[in-house]
Amino acid sequence: MSVIIPVRDGAPYVGEALQSILDQDLADIEVIVVDDGSRDDSAAIATSISDRDSRVKLVANCGKGIVDALNMGLSLARAPLVARMDCDDVSLPERLRLQVACFEANVDLQLLGTAGLQIDRDGNPLRPLDVPSRNDQLRDALARYNPMLHPTVMFRAEAVRRAGGYRRAFTYAEDYDLWLRLSETGKLANMDARLVKLRSHPGQVSRMKEDQQKAVAALARQSALLRRHRAEPFDANGQPAQAIASFLASRAAMGGGISSLERRDIELLLRTADIPLALTLKLLFLAAVGAPSFRTLALGPRLAWRRTIARPAKMRLN
Repeated sequence: MSVIIPVRDGAPYVGEALQSILDQDLADIEVIVVDDGSRDDSAAIATSISDRDSRVKLVANCGKGIVDALNMGLSLARAPLVARMDCDDVSLPERLRLQVACFEANVDLQLLGTAGLQIDRDGNPLRPLDVPSRNDQLRDALARYNPMLHPTVMFRAEAVRRAGGYRRAFTYAEDYDLWLRLSETGKLANMDARLVKLRSHPGQVSRMKEDQQKAVAALARQSALLRRHRAEPFDANGQPAQAIASFLASRAAMGGGISSLERRDIELLLRTADIPLALTLKLLFLAAVGAPSFRTLALGPRLAWRRTIARPAKMRLN
């Protein structure tokens, strides 16, 4: 069993996270800690723990980003099953054993998450995090949102490698994109048991990059729809903003209006910075064909206002 834990500036929590994995009642594990350019004592803490326990291996990713860190960990993992956890979370002692048992009982299973418990920065419980558990429930949810808690998942390493691993164009929603691709080739599931404590604190990427995360999640959904009929019209190894712009340009060139299933995603994608004004107007026109929602009709003025306040002061009209 391999466990991948990426870390960037996680010194306050990484020691507890690592210890929760080393205290698992499944002892035959390797723990790959990928330091993504930390500027605090994260690497020193992980090194100190690895000196005491040979199951821990620390590697450097030199600040290349979460997607590269995850793919590096995946490339180094030696076990057929790989578990994920974040450097600020805590796994319950039975987590890995129970997940491994599910994989051993179901050869078609490719990805397995669990429910969780949200905790605050000091470890105090906040609220339970429930997830849909059956394969059919997950597939229905995947078309609308990410129904799996990334730090809780375990997957078959070969299935993820065949799918192409994590993709840079989907940074901030790289897990959602991967789950969608795995759902096209195999079975997904969640366990009802709350086996991971997920820490909530102000420095989390999901809080700091919320708008970008929503836009890239929308791209992941549209990417999944495109794969049913044609290739994805963007570089999956490029940056998210460029991938979104390429997709939107391709969608605008198709014409024919935007379906109700696409409308919410187009609204989210158009909030991406540096989308050309002409492209925005064309897509707004396409979205307004048929029976547009009030949000679609109101999106144009909102986007125009955002562009105005985003200009440097010297460029604004007096």
